[in-house]
Amino acid sequence: MPHKRLKQRLVDAWGKMPDAHYFAGDMELIRLYADYRGKTGRDGFLLDDITWRDLDMDRLFRRINPRRSTSGEQYLYYQLRSPALERQAWQERLSLIHFAEEDPARRLRVELILARLGCSRRADLCKAFAPEQHGAGLLRLYLILLLLLLGAVLGAVLGIRLCLPVVFCVLCLNFALHAWGKRKAGLQFDTVNYSVAMVYALHRLRKLGDPGLDRLLTPAYKSLYRLRGVLRMGGVSTISDGALGDMLASATLLDLITYEYLKNKLGRCFEDVFTIHEYLGKLDAAVAIASYRASLGSFAEAELDFSGNPPSYMEAEAVTHPLLPDAVPNDILTEKPLLITGSNASGKTTYLKSGALAAIMAQSICTVTAAHYRASAFRIYSSISIQDDLLAGESYYMADIRSLKRILDAAESATPLLCVVDEVLRGTNTVERIAASCALLAAFSEAGVLCLAATHDIELCSLLKDRFRLYHFTEIPGERDLLFDYRLRSGPATSRNAILLLSLMGFDRTLVESADARAAHYLETGRW
Repeated sequence: MPHKRLKQRLVDAWGKMPDAHYFAGDMELIRLYADYRGKTGRDGFLLDDITWRDLDMDRLFRRINPRRSTSGEQYLYYQLRSPALERQAWQERLSLIHFAEEDPARRLRVELILARLGCSRRADLCKAFAPEQHGAGLLRLYLILLLLLLGAVLGAVLGIRLCLPVVFCVLCLNFALHAWGKRKAGLQFDTVNYSVAMVYALHRLRKLGDPGLDRLLTPAYKSLYRLRGVLRMGGVSTISDGALGDMLASATLLDLITYEYLKNKLGRCFEDVFTIHEYLGKLDAAVAIASYRASLGSFAEAELDFSGNPPSYMEAEAVTHPLLPDAVPNDILTEKPLLITGSNASGKTTYLKSGALAAIMAQSICTVTAAHYRASAFRIYSSISIQDDLLAGESYYMADIRSLKRILDAAESATPLLCVVDEVLRGTNTVERIAASCALLAAFSEAGVLCLAATHDIELCSLLKDRFRLYHFTEIPGERDLLFDYRLRSGPATSRNAILLLSLMGFDRTLVESADARAAHYLETGRW
């Protein structure tokens, strides 16, 4: 894209909702860097798949990601999945965001370089350059064949008869090897070229000569020095130069020689490649977050307590769900667990998700969709959208208790833990559900977990009133529908709407009255 056109596109996109397109399978590629860090134990805590899925974090990622570079979007995904638990890591993230916000002209120069780096989702830096995969055997073979070809051609020119058959044989072998080598390399050509492009991008950033940028990228500059040979070599051509160009490449193996040299060089400098990937990703993600903040209009910059001292707490005023337009704000002001009751569709689940998302965003991108946010630095877990697994033979109830068990196990760590639980143990009978739910929620409270739980079992309010603060949402009955204001209120719920909804949906009046009478009798006598 021409420079002026790219520059204008970046200016126009600032502070706007990204319009990046995603194909099936893209998210699996984007998460590779986060998965690599998790598997290699580079982080103490990452959001698990249940929590990520419950909170629809893929949608939040797409809301922020401008798809400027592979490094940027992979690091942004990782950053959202890695809520900071230490002040230094969190402060570094905040400083980078402020850097991106301070000087629009400088930011645009950085964006242009990162946009030129590009977004190649086929580049898999986590697999292609594992140290055990590099070796010089193929490189030596290709170089020997190239030298043999050149020598035979020279001999043929000088009139040595035996050289012509040698030229023919070597050409046949080279054509066959070239086809095999290209097939064997597969998508690794894209990985090599993206790695080389990262080195060039960092080199261009260094040439800007910006002192603030240089301070942020100093560790990456050390890796750049060790990869300076890559700058002289360039990348591997993957574009056809026509029939003549393709035949020349096949005959001389030059593209495979370049590829093998770069693969081996990058493989030997594996950690340097990842350092450059990380720092370019940090910078690009910070610019993306700064643009996201500009698109919000209003937000809170988090104030976090990293001391880990009990009790853990959350003071969030006018919190809204970041993915809901015109969301109704509510407060979460507590150092005790909360138990939320209320009508169907009244806002309980959205409130739980808003609280968990506020904590994740505060610790990952230093930005909360709220008027004010001050809280402990949490490990965050959820148990909301539990699904049964028919293929594994696991019932809904079994999946639910496994999900809750992982939270209780995690509570043994000293770091504050926030969990959100929707409809505890909904997959079993009423008596055992209430008894087990009460025991589980009490165990969370005893373990010091700040638990935000929602339930339809109003009996839990009286059983847990000494351990949990009680709040509820309610409805406003209309002539043909139920209206909701989605406002949190103190105390347990005092209304029911499940039977009323039968009437509003047009069920027979006798059926509705019979159901209502049975419910009233049970509430009065405790018997059906």
